[in-house]
Amino acid sequence: MSTLKGLRANKNLSQSELGELLGVSQTTVTAWETGKTVPNSKNVFELAKLYSVEPTVIFNAIFKQKS
Repeated sequence: MSTLKGLRANKNLSQSELGELLGVSQTTVTAWETGKTVPNSKNVFELAKLYSVEPTVIFNAIFKQKS
């Protein structure tokens, strides 16, 4: 199972670069990756498109971080 950080790393993106692509701050990306917050539904779908995965992969990555 993938993690949000792992999916980002597979695309060779920094947290800042990902934030710029999604219109959020690097701090927001860090909070997602550490499980402090979760991306909203719009960002889940944007992440899925960016990473070329189904949205369920993003949901599973979020759930895995919290368990």
